[in-house]
Formats: sequence, structure tokens, C-alpha cells
Amino acid sequence: MGRGTNNVIGDKISLIIIIIIIIIIIIIIMSFKLIIITSARREMCVKAALIKQKEATEEAERKSMSKSVAVANASHEVRTALAGITGLIQMCRTDAIAHSKLNDNLKHMESCTNDLYSLLNSILDASKIEAGKMQVEEEEFDLQELLEDVVDLYYPLGMKKGVDVILDPCDESVEKFRRVRGDRGKLKQVLCNLLYNAIKFTDEGYVTLRVWARKPSPLPPPPSKAEVASSISSMTILKGCFFCDAVAITIGGDEEEGVNNNLVFQRKDGVMEYIFKVVDTGKGIPKEKRKTVFENYAQVKETSEHQLGHGLGLGIAQSLVWLMGGGIGIEDKEIGERGTCFRFNIFLDNIIINNSCCVHALRGKG
Repeated sequence: MGRGTNNVIGDKISLIIIIIIIIIIIIIIMSFKLIIITSARREMCVKAALIKQKEATEEAERKSMSKSVAVANASHEVRTALAGITGLIQMCRTDAIAHSKLNDNLKHMESCTNDLYSLLNSILDASKIEAGKMQVEEEEFDLQELLEDVVDLYYPLGMKKGVDVILDPCDESVEKFRRVRGDRGKLKQVLCNLLYNAIKFTDEGYVTLRVWARKPSPLPPPPSKAEVASSISSMTILKGCFFCDAVAITIGGDEEEGVNNNLVFQRKDGVMEYIFKVVDTGKGIPKEKRKTVFENYAQVKETSEHQLGHGLGLGIAQSLVWLMGGGIGIEDKEIGERGTCFRFNIFLDNIIINNSCCVHALRGKG
């Protein structure tokens, strides 16, 4: 009897264990299926969100392209009308008596048409940048000569206001690395914009352009594909504008307020970093307003009072600097000093002139 009872109890325990194991297996299978279903749903939701984002991006691009085409067409018509007005003004000036009231009025009219040309060009540049159609046009040029030309261009404007316009060569490094390859026109546009603004908002003192060259700091390891994609997607203003055999990577160098330290381009051998500073003794920009001055159509009331402008210049300058692989921002001046200090950097291919070849060529001629 005892043995029979023990066998029955043992069979019951075995049965219970088997049932528990079966229940656990069923729970595991159901949990696994639930996880798979949940993951599939999440994946479907993510794909749906990506599709919606892609459609929204494509729609925004189509609207941007339509706007760019409309702006281009309108600007062509306006430019044609301005060209006609300019021609009529020049014809009238040939018949006008020097120092007469008519001649003075014609000069004012010509100045107004030039302002309209400038505004039109700024709107076109902003439209190109927004549409991703602004491209870098590389050419070989003399950087030192360009700096001298820009300073000479704005020197008379400064003299009219009693403001000195100075080119500070710093350590003479630009003289050593003056032959470069890059976008001369866009660099000149940035320099002209900064110098013009500095002179416009300075009533006494000086405006100084300081430039020096140095070897670029070593690049950190490239980021992951996800980081690059995230960074590029965040820079909608420059979408499609990246150039040369480069990818977006983190920049080394000084970290300054307003400077784009997140994206630059992979640098090639023989590239030099050129740093530019435009320092003035004008009204200055409040620290809390420094980030907004680079936004399109944004103006600082404290400095733009009684000054004409459309608020596009600095935004375009920032985009052009980014396009050339650098960053731009505003530096703090020494305590007690008035004015503003804009600083930007770009990377240019340095061209080494082989003097030995020149010597051989001269000897051959001799």
C-alpha cells in the first residue's frame, strides 16, 4: 500500500511539473510573438513617419524651387527696368551742367538705383542659398592683393566719416602663403559686407581688417553615418551646397560663440587655414543679440537706428563662410573697449611657387 501510494504521489508531482513546463513554454512563445508583433508595429510606425517626413521634405523642396524660380523671373524683370533707368540717368548726366541742382539730383537717383541693385543681388543670393544652388567656384588668386583691393575700396568711405580703414598683416603669414586656390568672389563678398557694416556703424576711431594663416589643426575621427546624416539634415539652408571631395565632419579649432563648430569638410593636403578679423570702434552689438544678427531680415535696433539696411548681409555672409568650409562669429573685446569684432575662418589650397623653375627659366633666357 505504501509503495502504491508513493507511486501515485510521484505521478501527480511529475504531471504537475510537466503542466508547469508546458505553461512556461506557452508563455515564452506568446511573449516572443508579442515582442515580434510589437517590433513590427514600431518598425511600421517608423517607416510611416519616414515616408511622411520624406514627402514633407520633397514638398518643401518643390515649394522652395517654385519660389526660387519666381524670384529669379521677377529679379530679371526688375533688373531690366533698373538697367533702363540707369541708362537714362547716364544720358541725362551728359547733358546736365556740372554742380547744378539737376546734376545733384541725378547723382542721388544713380545712388538709389545702385542700392536697388545691391538689394536685388542680396535677395538672389539668399534665394540661391536656400535652394541649394550656390556653388563654390575655385580659381587661383593672390590673397594679399585681394585684401589690399578690398581695403582700398572702402578707404574713401571711411575717410568721409573720419574713420581709419586699416589692413593689419599681423605676423606676415599671409604674405608667405598669398598664392591660394578658392572662391575669390565669395570671399570678397564676405569681406566687403563686414567692412561696409563696420564703417556704417562706426562714427569715430578705426576699422581694422586683420588676417593671418596657420596650418589646420588635426581632424578628429570622422563621425558615424547616423551623426553625419543628422547634422546635414539640420542644415537645411545649405542643403545641396556641399562641395569638393568632402564629407561633413567635426571641425577642430577655437570654440567661439556663434561659430559653426559642427560641420566642415574633409581637408586635403596642402590646405592652409586663414583667419580674418574685422574690428571696429563703433556702437557694438549687445551680447544677447549676437546670435540673431546672422538671421535673414534680422537687425539689431540698438545699432541700426537711423541706418538703412535690409538685414540680409550677415546671413548671406554666414552661409558663404559655411560653404567655404569655415565658421563665423562675434568675439568679445577687451573690457572697456567699444565696438565689435567679427571673426571667421576658411580653408584654402596653398599654391607653392617653384622658385627653382623660375631661376632655370631666367637662365635659359639669358
